[in-house]
Amino acid sequence: MRIIKTGGALIGIVLLTAMLYAGLARSGATGSHIAAFVMDLTGTTEPPLAIHREIAAGTQIAMRPDARLSLLHYTTCSIVDFSGGTVKVTDQGLEAVEANIKSRKRGPCARVHTITRRGVQAGGVPIISARIKPSPKVEQSSEVSVVAPNGLIVITGVEATDAETAEVFDNDRNLVGNEFPIRLESFRLRGDLKPRHTYIISVHFHSSSEPVEVPISISAPDAKSLLIVRLVEPADDFVK
Repeated sequence: MRIIKTGGALIGIVLLTAMLYAGLARSGATGSHIAAFVMDLTGTTEPPLAIHREIAAGTQIAMRPDARLSLLHYTTCSIVDFSGGTVKVTDQGLEAVEANIKSRKRGPCARVHTITRRGVQAGGVPIISARIKPSPKVEQSSEVSVVAPNGLIVITGVEATDAETAEVFDNDRNLVGNEFPIRLESFRLRGDLKPRHTYIISVHFHSSSEPVEVPISISAPDAKSLLIVRLVEPADDFVK
């Protein structure tokens, strides 16, 4: 058997932006960095994974023979499809037996904009504030993140499953279009936002009256991007 490492050339920066953590497939190493993202999944894996979940470096994933898994690797900016077997996620790549690798293609490169919970108001409503946190593995974004007009927005992290709806506002705080229902912790922009204009995405949660807001800038109409909103707690050791 021959073990190979997947890789990919960097493409022009397409965004993944970030907020809170929950549902990471954790490895035994407590200081591991987030290294990959589940794009698609059918069948059973160990540890159990789900679509739109992030995976820590050092995680080894075992798949049943009929399972299919598609991972985006952050450092190499590549999307790799696997069928059965075992995949090891590292900071450098994805390791698997060649026979279990079905395809490889270029994917978006990652930048991370982290939103951290700072405390709790009376009544248990969380106070949420934004900060940029340095990471040695993923290039940091500015506070305004570039997104394609029809870009996919994915929410990961603590309470991500509580995200219900999202709205888009212009710089004058005027609502643009209707609200977006959030399914599988994700939604897609409708493509009617103007390129090179800035907007604010406001995400609402079932368990909190406080929305989370992410400033964005719209890229050219033909651009592709994936915006990840990752929510983290101050003590989260995956964000150093």
